[in-house]
Amino acid sequence: MTTRLPDDHGAFFALSVADYNAAVGWYTRHLGFRIEAEAENDIRKGALLSKPGLLLEIAQFHGARPRSNSGETVESHKVHGIFKIGFLVPDIDTRFKEAEESGLDITFSIVPAAAGFRTFGVSDPEGNQIQFFGK
Repeated sequence: MTTRLPDDHGAFFALSVADYNAAVGWYTRHLGFRIEAEAENDIRKGALLSKPGLLLEIAQFHGARPRSNSGETVESHKVHGIFKIGFLVPDIDTRFKEAEESGLDITFSIVPAAAGFRTFGVSDPEGNQIQFFGK
């Protein structure tokens, strides 16, 4: 017999970043996150950000380095681990226009997706892929 976990009511993601201030600023300014807490110790500087149904931890670890230390840039989907995060939005056209007007790094414009949805993607300052789904 398989035990079923309770339904999820939100999500939590954590990002290790090279530039704490740039990352926190980007997620609050462009994606509407609110800073809930910030802390720093001799291992890292971090913040817990929130928006309805989602918590995001941003951490700058002292001494951390990019996944590829060879200087080679590797597309996120070619590295094991989370390669993108996504958001459902009520109006994909409006969200895309806002992304363009904000000067976000748009990685791909609106394209059809499954189940009648459409999608587009952006990159944050660290190169993490953020995808939006909507109708």
